[in-house]
Parts: sequence; structure tokens; C-alpha cells
Amino acid sequence: LIAQWLGIAALVIGVISLAMAIFGKHTGHRFAEGLSGVIRIIAGIILLRCIGSSVAVITLILAGYLAAEGIIAIFGALKLRGNSGWVWTLINGLASLVLGLMVFSRWPNNSVAILGLLFGIHTLFSGVSNLMLGLSARK
Repeated sequence: LIAQWLGIAALVIGVISLAMAIFGKHTGHRFAEGLSGVIRIIAGIILLRCIGSSVAVITLILAGYLAAEGIIAIFGALKLRGNSGWVWTLINGLASLVLGLMVFSRWPNNSVAILGLLFGIHTLFSGVSNLMLGLSARK
């Protein structure tokens, strides 16, 4: 379902980008906008035609995203050590990094189940971290 949704979204955005490049009033970046539109259309078609492998590739991209966001959040937390809520950002970063590594370790097996479950867990940790950091901010 997610691969189909992303494929349709890529197609629609690609068509809109291509139309803006051809018919838009702004002429500064027509070539780049048109090229971007064509790439999005091709990506959408590939996602829709190769649903099984698309989910595996999306899962691998999610693993990289989670790991990178975890590392960035850990470094960000270390810079926030003066703030009383920095520990929550550190916990979020560690959780994201661990989730990313878990996805890498299970990839490509169970890509569909892992994709939804771990992204949901990541979103929960991220939301709690941001909430607690906001609540700990100085008035």
C-alpha cells in the first residue's frame, strides 16, 4: 500500500512539476523543474510496476534515514546539555539509531512489517522527545 501511495504521489507531483516547467510564468529554472518532473514520473512508474522490490528499497531507505537521524539527534542532544530536556533528545537519537540498525539487520526479510512498525515506534519516540524538550524550555 505504501509503495502504491508513494508511486501515485510521485507521478502526480512529477506531472505538476513538468507542467509548471512547460507552462509556468517563472522562466528561471524551467530545465531543472522539467528534469525533476521527469525523474519523479519515472520513479512513480517504477514504484507502481515493481511493488515487491519497491517496499524493500523503501525499507532500506528508511533504515538509512533512521540511522542518520539518530546520529544527528545524538550530536544535537550533546549540544543541548545545558537544557534540562536534553536527555529526551538523546533517548530519541539512541532509539532512532537502534531502530535503523534493526531494520538493516532484518532487511530485506519482513520489509512490509518492519516498515510500518519501526516507523511508528520512531514517530512515537520523536514526538515524546519533542514534547518533553518543549515542556522543559525556559519560560
